[in-house]
Amino acid sequence: MPLSLLRRVLSLLVVLGLGCESPAPPPIKDVDGPPLAYAVDLYDLAFDLTTRELTSRLWLDVKGAREGCLSIPAPEGVTDVRWQGVPAVSTRTVDGTLEVCGRSLLEGAPWIDSRYVVPEATHLYTQVGFSRRPDLHGDVFSYLLGWVESCDFLGPCDDAPDRLSHFTFEVTHAPGAVVLCPGTLSHPDETHTRCELLGTRAPTYSAFMVASHPAWKRTRLVDSDVGRVDLYEAPGGLLWPALDAAVVEDFLRWMTARFGPLPYGPELRVAAAPTEWLGMEHPANIVLRDNLPLLPKVYANMALHTWMHEVVHQWAGNRTTLASARDYPWKEAVAEYLTYVYEDEHRDGEAASTLAYWDRLARTASYHLRPSDVPAPPFISFANDIYGSGPMILLLQLESLLGRAQVLAALQVFLAEPGARSIADLRAALEGASGVSLQRYFETWVDGAGEPDWPFFQVEWREEQALTLTVTQRTVAGTVYPCVVELELQGDAPEQRQRFTVSYGLEPLSATVRATVPLPPWTVRRVEVDPRNRLVNRRSAGLLREQPGSGFELRLQRPTEGDALQEDRPGQLAIRLHELRCGRGFTRVREEDVPGRIQLRSMAVPTTDGDAHDASVAERRSVRARCVRQPGLGVGIR
Repeated sequence: MPLSLLRRVLSLLVVLGLGCESPAPPPIKDVDGPPLAYAVDLYDLAFDLTTRELTSRLWLDVKGAREGCLSIPAPEGVTDVRWQGVPAVSTRTVDGTLEVCGRSLLEGAPWIDSRYVVPEATHLYTQVGFSRRPDLHGDVFSYLLGWVESCDFLGPCDDAPDRLSHFTFEVTHAPGAVVLCPGTLSHPDETHTRCELLGTRAPTYSAFMVASHPAWKRTRLVDSDVGRVDLYEAPGGLLWPALDAAVVEDFLRWMTARFGPLPYGPELRVAAAPTEWLGMEHPANIVLRDNLPLLPKVYANMALHTWMHEVVHQWAGNRTTLASARDYPWKEAVAEYLTYVYEDEHRDGEAASTLAYWDRLARTASYHLRPSDVPAPPFISFANDIYGSGPMILLLQLESLLGRAQVLAALQVFLAEPGARSIADLRAALEGASGVSLQRYFETWVDGAGEPDWPFFQVEWREEQALTLTVTQRTVAGTVYPCVVELELQGDAPEQRQRFTVSYGLEPLSATVRATVPLPPWTVRRVEVDPRNRLVNRRSAGLLREQPGSGFELRLQRPTEGDALQEDRPGQLAIRLHELRCGRGFTRVREEDVPGRIQLRSMAVPTTDGDAHDASVAERRSVRARCVRQPGLGVGIR
């Protein structure tokens, strides 16, 4: 049974801290029967918010076996382990795995009982674990939170991402406390809240959740045939004014028309809380960061975009889940893409902000979407790296090659049934909906080791009876990417703009394509590549890894303001790699002048005969830059 990545890292830290290995555990005695293959059919969980004690009963599917041993991920400190209500024949916890041996004396499915006091602790810079945090008014929010391959921090739990199970929660709390958990919600008395998730199954990464806040008040946002949406927020909260009830209902209607009813019943609860992540999806529950409207607007409407993203996860992530942790990109890509499509079709101007943010993230991605690096990248870093490249590469760019209708049809097939899906399954759905092979596309855009070698596009043009343009892809490795490139001709006046596309197709034969378009009634001064941020590409000729002794002539695509140039010899400029790449949650700022380099201020793209239009280059100065953390960012949607 695979251990979670987080647990493996923490185990390593413990070993390093001790400076020696722990002694090997003694062998299990009185073991009868082979190792059992199992699946957890139902988690019956009781959690006391005051004492933090979690009492678990795991109902197992062992395919008729009557006795044997099983191993399940679990933390140290699990006690009172029982097999069908009696003490297990033997138990031990080794390297984050609880090994239990027993005999079934009763007919029917076996079950395992245990107790565990969940520490008030979180893990690896996330809120995974159990935490108590004050909000802006001093009221304390309590959160029991699992995540991908991490539910075993909270007790015995099969943390494999592809496992779907049923759940019940019995939460003991202070009188009057408001408690949320997955599934159908009920209140047996003033100190107990019960949740039952017994219909559509859910993954452990999102279903291991209890949230409580003493000041939450419930407000009904939507009550219609598509569902009931209740907002749980403290008085004076910021989300109520930011979530337009009419838009909330319209988006639910848009989603259910394409993917069917809400998977976990008609009631959807939305809670505002002091969380680190912008949002987190739980079955029938969404937890949103309570200060979303105050954060820098990387999306045009932070609260609404995040809410829509998490709603999509009810289908994409919860009902249909990940085949493995490395399939995480499709889950976030689908949530972002469907949110974008709705914005594009129903929210004037908001989609442009979404694309600009994706593009900014994608250009600085550190990993491929299906990395073959050895060793594999740390999951935390990988998961935070794909929020731009994921939706752009897996879905948005394929709109231009296949059509939006085909992409949406593929997603309907992909998400039609509960179960586990992989990136390979998404590719198969896209190929089925379009009738074309995407092998070359996935080999170049999705798979790879090391930092991605995204293309840079050189554009040259000649004006005669028509405008003839030559577009060439430039990469370090010489890879030619299947894609459609949008170009914008620009004149002197702001209204002098004309867009068109050139296509490399799905099986490009050359790095160069040519296009002829009618001459506009004004002089073309420059050509902008990808003006609407629909294609992952470098925006300057400063490529990711500079080839020794090489440089691109200035006759490439017009560099953008701030690109640093180095003079090679009189009359020729070669663009070198002087681009500082800041990680997610950081921004590049100018620190000081650096003498001896040319700081490009503006430069038009020249024609093939070398005549540059409007060439106003140069002050002999440049800037040094550094990375600083953006306030309130670096937290991500989940």
